[in-house]
Amino acid sequence: MMDDLKTLRDAWGEADAPSQSAHAQARAALLARAAGQGHAPRTARRRLRLPKIGVRLVAIGALAAAITAGVTVVQTSGGTDKAGRPRSALPGIPAGPVANAEQALDRAATAADARPFTPPRPDQWIYTELRIRTSAKPAGGVTGGPYKTYIRRHWERADGKKSAQIVNGQVKVLDGFSETIPPNDYPSLAALPTDPDALLRWVYAQNGGKPGTQGQYEVAFQTLNVILRENLLPPRTEGAIFRAMKKLPGVTLVDNAADAAGRPAIALGRTTEGWLHEEVLLDPKSYAYLGERAISIKNHTFRGAGDNPNLDAGFIKKGVLQNLTIRTAAEIVSEPGQRTS
Repeated sequence: MMDDLKTLRDAWGEADAPSQSAHAQARAALLARAAGQGHAPRTARRRLRLPKIGVRLVAIGALAAAITAGVTVVQTSGGTDKAGRPRSALPGIPAGPVANAEQALDRAATAADARPFTPPRPDQWIYTELRIRTSAKPAGGVTGGPYKTYIRRHWERADGKKSAQIVNGQVKVLDGFSETIPPNDYPSLAALPTDPDALLRWVYAQNGGKPGTQGQYEVAFQTLNVILRENLLPPRTEGAIFRAMKKLPGVTLVDNAADAAGRPAIALGRTTEGWLHEEVLLDPKSYAYLGERAISIKNHTFRGAGDNPNLDAGFIKKGVLQNLTIRTAAEIVSEPGQRTS
């Protein structure tokens, strides 16, 4: 069987990290959005970056070519038996294609529940690696190139008391607990509710916003995606996230989805602010989390997030990809700097 992660690594070469200006603009846009929904930033906590337009990520090449009009049924079976009937690729999951987002999320939750998992020891580290295609321009929405690719590598000690990242080509360990919204330390993640209704109540409480509104549902979908993207989760927690997504209004199955290497993927998403479709990408056979993407579904005029928003204003055409992030690693390692167990 082809190693999908190796394919992604071979397809995209090494690249530079994003600029400090890009980080600052993305953070400003996110905080402004959070404040607009009635949730005051907490001084003792930092908010993990949600997959927002301010991050200004873009996918081109194989993925752009894969997005076409028409209807494609996503195949998720393990082939056929001698009688030509679909054969399931995973025990306990029906064979054949998924017809809608609810079916896909049900199967993803069932697959997550059955995944073998050994919890990390407190002294071990959780390593995550993201490969991101982004505009080379410093701020604003994605309206066109030039583009570049960068890799983000992060280590979090399982007890939540230390983290590490690459700084100037070297692994830098950061001491002290850094509380985030949503959390990214393993003890907090392992303690999240595994009942989907209780998990959604927790998400709503973290983000604030007016109950029962599209804005609340948008941020809830983004928050659940961030937790999937940034962490290695206990199986029951991951299953609960998929079941919670299923309960959010407006989540749909996307036709003709593909990942960065042009391979088929299941895309499940919902519309943000009426013009941006934000999606979670799943492997069509294992239902494992692959990453995320976002695409404009309407023409959109935006303002920048800096001191002079008019200078960073722009126009985004319908069909322009805003975000492609592929998670290429999520595993337990022995020490910071280690990339494989």
